[in-house]
Amino acid sequence: MTDVRQSGVGEGGGDQAVVIRLDLARAVDLFEKPQVELGSSHGTFQPGIERCIAELESRPIGRPVHLELTLPQSEISDGLGERLAVTMRRFCDERSYVNDCNRRSTQRSGVRALRIGLPVTLLGLAITAIAFHTGDSDDPQTAVIDILGWVLAWLGLWYPFDKLIFYASDYVRENRALEELRDARITVVARPNEDADGAASANVVERN
Repeated sequence: MTDVRQSGVGEGGGDQAVVIRLDLARAVDLFEKPQVELGSSHGTFQPGIERCIAELESRPIGRPVHLELTLPQSEISDGLGERLAVTMRRFCDERSYVNDCNRRSTQRSGVRALRIGLPVTLLGLAITAIAFHTGDSDDPQTAVIDILGWVLAWLGLWYPFDKLIFYASDYVRENRALEELRDARITVVARPNEDADGAASANVVERN
């Protein structure tokens, strides 16, 4: 289960924090693919970190993040919040580095694609120019050749620029989410026993 909300304005009148609540079966499920327990109402079907990244990518950037994890009491130990925070920073740093490498590789691929795309574009423009200067504008065959030339000109530039600009922007957007998640405040809350009444208090371990 994932719950996302915004907390109130901070004491200093700062930005509202994005609070992401995850109900996990194990602490390592935040980073590992969890085991599915049939019939259980707790836990997730994918690493919790992936759901956090997806939530942050879909929201405006620049707000502090508060990650609240609900775990069984048996999974909570002294210093768990700090260990999770250290692992979170390592994960975000490594994934950001890999994303930067992938972004540069994608952009180089777009530059290489221009070696093919640019001649195709020039061929398409040449076909269009020839059809315009030598054909009859009212001739359907000339119109078809003109359209074919423009299509070739568009195809020659579309893929390279798509790789250079739009594909690479996906990695930039994810890195922004990782930067916010890296400095997230992590709180670990013990899951109350199902047979206990709602007045049972939760054990909290927090990393500021």
